[in-house]
Amino acid sequence: MKQGFRIFAAIILAVFGVLLCMNTISAHNYSNDWNLGVVLPSVIGLGFLALSIILIFKKGHIIRNRTVRKIFIAGIVLFSLVFIVIESLIIIDPMTHGSDEAGEVDTVIVLGCGIWPDGRPTLALAMRLDKAVEYYMDNPHVNIIVSGGQGANEPYPEAVAMKEYLVNKGIPEEKILNENKSTSTRENFEFSRKMMNVPDGEIKKIIFITSDFHIFRARILARRFGFDAYAIAAPTPRVILINSYLREFFAFIKSMLVDY
Repeated sequence: MKQGFRIFAAIILAVFGVLLCMNTISAHNYSNDWNLGVVLPSVIGLGFLALSIILIFKKGHIIRNRTVRKIFIAGIVLFSLVFIVIESLIIIDPMTHGSDEAGEVDTVIVLGCGIWPDGRPTLALAMRLDKAVEYYMDNPHVNIIVSGGQGANEPYPEAVAMKEYLVNKGIPEEKILNENKSTSTRENFEFSRKMMNVPDGEIKKIIFITSDFHIFRARILARRFGFDAYAIAAPTPRVILINSYLREFFAFIKSMLVDY
């Protein structure tokens, strides 16, 4: 019975391992990049595959020392609990801090997330920009800050491509402000605030637009830089859905520790 359970567990782990590795391939084909979000599922998947092989061929406990085994299991349980709590908050936050609660604002910040080598916005970025167009059509008094610097494989700053996209969608050029230096979520808000010339100590109410998985962390960072921030969530492309939520867990931990 015990051996049967080990074989069953090994098969389940192997199946998930293969699926996670396949996810990395599809995400790479979508983004043409090897960033943490793309690679992470395959790292976990290879770990699952290795564990499945160990379960089948190794007799007895995988870790023989009882004390070490207990510490290892406790560590896995603790990590799993932290992961579940944070991922739950990431999923729930867009539903509880939406733009409907903001009332009237005069500035919307669109956070960048990558353009293709030919300058076109990625699908994820286009989805964010489409949300900005929708909001502007109902609120033509607002100014829109497009926030995004130039990445390693990008021909120019994301903000340039973002502005061009919005202008082509009918938003007046004079309504769009370019913040083209930021390379992180922290800098999105830090540099946008400087562009807005908000006095030190003043809390400024804004709406920001980003992908759904990104809202929880972005809202916390916006608050750190003096914004009373409300979010509009753009959907995440299905092909990078798993990658985005896995990567965001680690990005959240990093931001809570160092992004001040």
